[in-house]
Amino acid sequence: MAFTQQSQEALVCGIDVGSTNVKVILVDAHANTVWTRTVAVPRVMQAEGPSTDALALLMMLESMIIEGWRATGAKTPLAAISVTGVGEDGVPVAADLRPLDLAIPWFDRRAEKEAFELKQQVGECARAGVAIDFSRTAAKWKWLRRHRPQVARDARWWIALTDFPAAWWSQAPFMSETLAARTACYDVFSREWLTALLDACGALPLPRVVKAGGVIGTVVTGSLLDSGAASRGTLLVAGGHDHPVAASAMRRLNAQALVDSLGTANLIYDEVPSLEVRGDAYLAFSVPALGNPGVACLGVFEFAASLEKFRSSGLSAFLAGDQPPGDPATLRDVLAAIESPGSSTQLRASLDAACLYARCMRDAVRAAGATASPIYSIGGWARSNALLQLRASVFGEPVIAVEEDELTALGVALIARDAVAAASAGSAQDAIRSPLIRNVRMIEPHLEWQGIYERNYVEFRAFVGEILHQRTS
Repeated sequence: MAFTQQSQEALVCGIDVGSTNVKVILVDAHANTVWTRTVAVPRVMQAEGPSTDALALLMMLESMIIEGWRATGAKTPLAAISVTGVGEDGVPVAADLRPLDLAIPWFDRRAEKEAFELKQQVGECARAGVAIDFSRTAAKWKWLRRHRPQVARDARWWIALTDFPAAWWSQAPFMSETLAARTACYDVFSREWLTALLDACGALPLPRVVKAGGVIGTVVTGSLLDSGAASRGTLLVAGGHDHPVAASAMRRLNAQALVDSLGTANLIYDEVPSLEVRGDAYLAFSVPALGNPGVACLGVFEFAASLEKFRSSGLSAFLAGDQPPGDPATLRDVLAAIESPGSSTQLRASLDAACLYARCMRDAVRAAGATASPIYSIGGWARSNALLQLRASVFGEPVIAVEEDELTALGVALIARDAVAAASAGSAQDAIRSPLIRNVRMIEPHLEWQGIYERNYVEFRAFVGEILHQRTS
């Protein structure tokens, strides 16, 4: 497809479909953010719990994109659109791609029974890279077969919620590869579906798998065309799972970055060029963010949930300081906090426990062969100097804080920009390689605390290792 100079200078759109909010960002040819907006994910309450109407989400996104495009005063349609977001959510669709049911959020626990049955039936599969639990698409497929049998029979495709907008606008069903990796039915080492697991969970028919950056097609339907915000030349580009996409944006700044993402979940992320099939108590494995060779290593901890009870009792004051108040918690209190996160009454013990667990994940990533350094902390919690000094002290090395409110949306917008550059020039050599991230600062460890945490870490890791062994045996 040929592109004019005008199309190369047009804006691109990045969309982040999160668990709580949806973000739309418009980016110019120099990676400058020119417009952004955040709104809550549209939820529908079913008898079983909260769900998402994919068509309502689609219409909301169209409205946001049109609003932003008009606000910028752009004279030409968007050059490309790419979507990133939640990993496991999806919808069964008819042949015309209209959803036949609502999307069940990954955090909804209605498929716990099905997840247990699957594990009893097939066990854990290291090749899938992730453990089977209620959040996985595999469990949701089994639930759908049991509770919505007619919908499952009528479905022509299963489309991931994150992929649905691009699939609809292009009328071309697909699944981003990093979302396939979240189903618990995709071999992240050989990059193919695990047919035995698909059969066991009653997976719905699946579309082609596309690597991040792959062009799905162009906009052929919807109000984006009618408004002029998009044209039939606007590229639709595969994005994928939000965690790897955010990490890919960070690694444009420094290709050797070990990413420490501090949002609702704490994610430790790096990629290795090769890895033998293995399981790991601290890590999940996936495909690299941009579909490159190798394996992605992801350590994930429910960080925000472990601190929720302290939001009204000291957490804000702790985060607001330049240094952590007080001294490290006793090892006894830290171990109690990690064993029963909801029962701890000590904020410092819970923070210490969360950071020590993050070190377990970091060490597991490096044990898998990752050599990335230094550590870059991103996400909302990375604004806190006090928290990052605590983490640096636990990690035993400096942490570089990066303040970019829309890093995930920016990352997927840059993926869209890469596709435009590749399509117009015949290669990706003119693609933007470094997002404009200006607010970067280095946080050093507290030397006295570093020694304390170094001693505590040995016993902490042994204690947590025993808990994880008991849970999986």
